[in-house]
Amino acid sequence: MTGPIDPALSQAEITAIAEAAYVYAFPMMIAYGFFHRQTMGPDTPEKQAIGRFTHFRTVSSPTLNNTIPWINTDTLYSAAWLDLGTEPVILTTPEFPAHRFQNVQAADWYTMNFYTRGTRDVGNGARTTLIAGPDWNGPLPAGIDEIVRTESRIIKLFTRVVIEVPGDEAFIHALQDQYVLMPLSTWAGTPAPPDAPVIEFPAPPASGLRGRGFFEQPTPDFIATFNFLMTLATVHPNEAALFRTFARIGAVPGAAFDAADLTPAQTQAVQAGIDAGLARIEDRLAHLDPPTNGWVYPLDLRGDRGRLTGSPEAYLARAVGARYAIWGPGAEEVVYMVADFDAEGEPLDGTDAAYEIRFDRAPPVTGFWSYTVYDAQTRLLVPHPSGRYKRGDRDRDINRDADGGFSLLLQNTPPPEGRLGDWLPVPRGRFQVVGRLYGPHAELLDKSYAPPPLTRRAVVSD
Repeated sequence: MTGPIDPALSQAEITAIAEAAYVYAFPMMIAYGFFHRQTMGPDTPEKQAIGRFTHFRTVSSPTLNNTIPWINTDTLYSAAWLDLGTEPVILTTPEFPAHRFQNVQAADWYTMNFYTRGTRDVGNGARTTLIAGPDWNGPLPAGIDEIVRTESRIIKLFTRVVIEVPGDEAFIHALQDQYVLMPLSTWAGTPAPPDAPVIEFPAPPASGLRGRGFFEQPTPDFIATFNFLMTLATVHPNEAALFRTFARIGAVPGAAFDAADLTPAQTQAVQAGIDAGLARIEDRLAHLDPPTNGWVYPLDLRGDRGRLTGSPEAYLARAVGARYAIWGPGAEEVVYMVADFDAEGEPLDGTDAAYEIRFDRAPPVTGFWSYTVYDAQTRLLVPHPSGRYKRGDRDRDINRDADGGFSLLLQNTPPPEGRLGDWLPVPRGRFQVVGRLYGPHAELLDKSYAPPPLTRRAVVSD
């Protein structure tokens, strides 16, 4: 019996192809793990439906939505998974007050952002958007502001609305309720097309999960998963040659693959490729960017096809972005920066130390900014008695100088009353700080901006 791997390939060639295929498939597997858990897993607050919005009515916290690394505490989310296999979906978004930051973001099965619209680029007017899958070729309906096409049948959709003041949530709820998703035929009042074939979505095997549930499947069986996932996406013409190469080890969209059909030598060669791919991902995660005053802010990990395809380095960036902070907006929308170390290069640790960040001016943005504390290893929120996990531009009790300068004080225990507004609580143990800078100025995008360092201090107390 002929196995799935081209017998003309050498061991080294099998390993090289498996490495490239694994890095390519890696973000899709992580996305699939989230998709399956959110749509078919246990009924939790994070549960999301296919084809309709799930509105998160309270801000994320250590007990709500705390499954995606770096969940933000600045906005209320609405989220949905869409299946575009039968027909396009119409998205209607309401008009927002001019002062309120909001956006809508859509990511494809590859985890690339193919759509981001909101305050920064199109303003806050009401919009109607048609989102079409790769196989739709229908007529252009009237009354649509924009038609967006995606390369995959399944997509992830987010909306974000900034919380401006405490108690603001009720106003945002009214806006969330005005988001509408509906099939094109319903919107147009025309007969619905025949349903697309039903998909059987297998549960990710436990053997393929890492740590907190990231589905990465670092075994030769990943090829079978990759083949399944690619039935829900299209191969871009620019990647046809790449997929011909993948086919030589049995990685073919929709094809059956059984790792048991491999010879021991082939199994060893494929596994060596997987291990090499994971090592590249881990190495890049450990060396994301040269630090600036202890802060790291890579700008190449999130974006669209133009940024995240076309070279081994681009596919590696896509894979690293999925593990690092999946589904983050592109840098033009928001710059993320993270600090794990203080000004002296020592790990941030709230056990018996405090830290100060001295800003001579506010971060250079047109939108909003915030700094949030997470666990250093999991990148999740850590419960703190204060219930406070960030400080940002909307916190009016931060002590500001006449010229706009201010300091943030990071420590586990509350400081004296006069510094409570500056206090950013941290856990006892290793932590990291993430800055979110929405509507970044050019100096952030060209990296000429130098964020202030975290300077270690004695704990401030009465």
